[in-house]
Amino acid sequence: MESDINIKIEKKSKCKIEIDIDISSEIVKEASKQAVKDLKKEITLPGFRKGKAPDSIVLKKYPDDYKERLEKKIADLSFIKAHEKEKLPSLSQESKIIFKIKEYSLEKGAQIHYSYETEPEVPKIDPKAFKISKDNLIEVSKKETDEAIRQIRFFHADWKDVDRPIKEDDYIIIDLDSIESATPQRVFSDTRFEVSDKGMASWMKELVIGKKLNDSLKGTSKPDETANEEEKKNFEPKKVLVTIKKIEEAKLPKVDDEFAKKVGTKSVDEMYESIKKMLIEQKQTKHNQENRKKVHEFLIKTYKFDVPDSLIQNELNYRKDAYFKNPKFKKKYDKMTPEEIKEFEKNLLTYSEDAIRIFYISKKIVADFDIKISDDEIKQRALIILYRETGQKPNPKNIPRNVYALAISQLVLNKAEDYILDHSSKS
Repeated sequence: MESDINIKIEKKSKCKIEIDIDISSEIVKEASKQAVKDLKKEITLPGFRKGKAPDSIVLKKYPDDYKERLEKKIADLSFIKAHEKEKLPSLSQESKIIFKIKEYSLEKGAQIHYSYETEPEVPKIDPKAFKISKDNLIEVSKKETDEAIRQIRFFHADWKDVDRPIKEDDYIIIDLDSIESATPQRVFSDTRFEVSDKGMASWMKELVIGKKLNDSLKGTSKPDETANEEEKKNFEPKKVLVTIKKIEEAKLPKVDDEFAKKVGTKSVDEMYESIKKMLIEQKQTKHNQENRKKVHEFLIKTYKFDVPDSLIQNELNYRKDAYFKNPKFKKKYDKMTPEEIKEFEKNLLTYSEDAIRIFYISKKIVADFDIKISDDEIKQRALIILYRETGQKPNPKNIPRNVYALAISQLVLNKAEDYILDHSSKS
């Protein structure tokens, strides 16, 4: 009966909720019966079959065990009956119900206080609220295609080692070390550069021109003259050591049908069309990624709502672990000032909270607009994730649960962002 129970719900920040429930003596008596029944199933008393001992003897012999079970039963029954009377907010996926029985008796009933984290209340998402310019036709110039084919020609070039001073259009293989600190730090090893304006930074080109094999050259990085003012302002000069390990000349193959066959096409014309199509696809992918980023920023900025602390903390810990597993970051972190560490922690907390919020926004978009995600799509995305992680062809029949879950999360996010893009206001 409704008079058997009274409920008071108070919502707090960060999806926390406090519930006070008053129950009648009838519910406490029902809880007592269940507690005694459960206890009798677990104990054995001399002279009685298991579960058949009189209640009075069980209560006298095991008062503490009875009390523990009774309080748990009161809390469980009260919560169930409260939910039947007035649907209570659902728990978040990481939350646990904490209860405290203020007082109880078989004659007067009980007062119980509950607290837990609820699922976030995500506002309704309006795709039309996102405004974006209409996409222009993606084009690729002949100059871009020529440069792409030029880069492919290097894979089929004849390389010749030379022992003379470096000149324009040579190719050099170098090691580069940062010498900002007392101990040099290797930046990269055995890396090939084209000695040209488009092949390397101006400061490096000036440093190596005229130098010889095995020379070790000290220099300072600086922005190119063609850089814009913001790039120049944000550029941090670094002292470096460049070691010349090899000087090469490259004889590139002719662009003819024979070369076209080497790259998997039948003719030069077909090769140009194939390369052009590939470049358009690359531009389209980059364009889509940029648009998705705009949608992501719009959703985070526009739809503000509380998310549970426990989920934020889990995400924060996951991101921290990922950072500290990287030896380079660990070394960088150890050199941070207290202010830099504080800023890092602050940014990491923001990123973690945003990640949880965008997860719930994406879920709501997928649910509200009935966006379908097939099992085949999930499996294919999971296989891609596994391949990127291991570098080996994965077994479709042996996909770990955490990878499967990650695949679902990625698809939910991508499909939600794509839906917003497809149904946005375009100008």
